[in-house]
Amino acid sequence: MPNSRPEMSDSMDLRRSFTVQIRCLMALVIREMMTRYGRNNLGFLWVILEPMLLTGAVMLLWSLIKSPYEHGVAIVTFVLTGYMPLTLWRHLTQSGVFAFRRSATLLYHRKLTLIDVFLARIILEILGTTAALTVVTVVLGTLGVVEPMRDPGACIAGWLLMAFLATGAALVIAVLTEYNEVAERFIQPMQYILIPISGCFYMVEWLPQGLRDVVWYLPMVHCYELFRNGWLDEGIRTHFTIWYPLVWGLTLTTIGLIGLEKVRDRIHYG
Repeated sequence: MPNSRPEMSDSMDLRRSFTVQIRCLMALVIREMMTRYGRNNLGFLWVILEPMLLTGAVMLLWSLIKSPYEHGVAIVTFVLTGYMPLTLWRHLTQSGVFAFRRSATLLYHRKLTLIDVFLARIILEILGTTAALTVVTVVLGTLGVVEPMRDPGACIAGWLLMAFLATGAALVIAVLTEYNEVAERFIQPMQYILIPISGCFYMVEWLPQGLRDVVWYLPMVHCYELFRNGWLDEGIRTHFTIWYPLVWGLTLTTIGLIGLEKVRDRIHYG
């Protein structure tokens, strides 16, 4: 009985520290949103509208220049299930560029850490892109333009896997750009190179066997295929494994955290 009080005290302290950390993180998210989009006019709504407008424009363009169906898949649904995960990937990875340097002045607060600053940017991008996906899906589904999700669980799993993979990549990018500014010059070219091979604008089933064996090693492909597996008809065959992008995400995150420790002294806290 005498030992229960220290244990309860430690538990309460841990809970209090966790609560404070969550509040700090949410405050950083709000600050990031206000800094990026301002307080006037639409303000934070641009977090949702920006990816939604881009996705809508791409869907409209493809529906005008392509046939209504591609290999038995409705072209609008195909673009939606490809471009929205691509938007999530690009927004998350791009947020890693100089992520620490841009918010270094906040780090004089004792409760804030480099990870808090990084996660605030990541959370904002995930919330905005997810909200955009939800709005587009509801609106187009109500109008009968896109078919409803067949398996929401698979869609959510594919979406979260893409977010986790992109977060790990963003952390590595944040470390690299902080360690050497030249690294920033390679981010955009790599993004453009990834677009045609990532799985956004094709499905593995459509490829010859030789190419299937090659793209199978790209972790993003598995995320797209899993996401589409939950959306398209059962007759549309998909190829994916969950563990492969998960291992890639864990590996990238581990590399980023190790690099963060080494690059910490290079960051000027202001």
